[in-house]
Amino acid sequence: MTSRPSRRAAGLAPGPAALPGASPEVLGNPVPPQLHAEMRGGTGPKTPGSGDEREPPPLPGRTFTLELPAGLKTLSLNDRHHWSEKNRRAAELKKAAWAMALKAKVPHLERVSLVVEYQPPDKRHRDGENVPIASGKHAIDGLVAAGVIPDDECPRYVAGIWCTIGEVFPKGRLVLHLTEVAA
Repeated sequence: MTSRPSRRAAGLAPGPAALPGASPEVLGNPVPPQLHAEMRGGTGPKTPGSGDEREPPPLPGRTFTLELPAGLKTLSLNDRHHWSEKNRRAAELKKAAWAMALKAKVPHLERVSLVVEYQPPDKRHRDGENVPIASGKHAIDGLVAAGVIPDDECPRYVAGIWCTIGEVFPKGRLVLHLTEVAA
């Protein structure tokens, strides 16, 4: 097994991790201020009247909220679980969303806009999209299995999916907000 040469040995400039606190401009690759602020975790400069790109637009139609059981084991993009543990958690998330959709009697919807909200068990800092993306994908598969939406991979049926971190909830939980959108 051969090892990769370091960036310095390859004649490349050091990466951002090599220069703590260095902005991308210092490294020779200019980045717009708003994108640079987002990379640092901020929202960047805002002009009056401009909306945040990450917020879902207000959409008309019926809205349904499905709260998955608290304490359900979630997935993260950073997890390094054994494949069987990952599959078990994915199946539990899918089954929980399926059961909650049937219990709430959510009707068949032709097209929806989804907000996947993760309500963490504590106030630790979390990546805003890490858990909602990884866990939300399987929960949305549960909505397809329940017949709420025909398919989750086609823009014809899903107008958009937004991920967010919500308020602290004991044991943590995943909440799905579905809004019906005109087809």
